Amino acid sequence: MSNCLLGALAIQRRFGGRLNWRPGWHRGGFEGFMGNPWGHWRVRLPNGTTLSYSSPDKELSIWKQLWFEGYIRRTHENR
Repeated sequence: MSNCLLGALAIQRRFGGRLNWRPGWHRGGFEGFMGNPWGHWRVRLPNGTTLSYSSPDKELSIWKQLWFEGYIRRTHENR
């Protein structure tokens, strides 16, 4: 399990919205969730805002990343 998935689940529980997977980049192009460590879970709210959780120190355990080092990034969809 990843810190961004746990963070996205906590964000979704608090604010609603839908979980969304942003695939990562590989030589062959974009790939899905399975086997792709560079993708990212995020939450899309009905108003077009995307909230995602990240941690600057990926070497910490998942729980420590969630508790001590994480931050939430907010982006707006251009409509």
